Amino acid sequence: MLSSLLPALYGLIFGAVIGALLGLLLHSMQRGRRDFASVTAMQPSRYEVVADAEVADQAAELLNRLGSAAAGTTATEK
Repeated sequence: MLSSLLPALYGLIFGAVIGALLGLLLHSMQRGRRDFASVTAMQPSRYEVVADAEVADQAAELLNRLGSAAAGTTATEK
């Protein structure tokens, strides 16, 4: 039984060593820099509201009532 587990154990250790060496090599080649940029939050610069022709005037009126909270928002007919 021990003779069948020994090659698996050697394979596990060998794989861990090779994986660590490859990880170290790739990390040193990139000089520790990451290949992605993270963003904490995305904020839209403007919104577009699409409304049917029947309610487009009402939608535009509602947006105008919102005032500065809806700055940059446009209402278009569908």
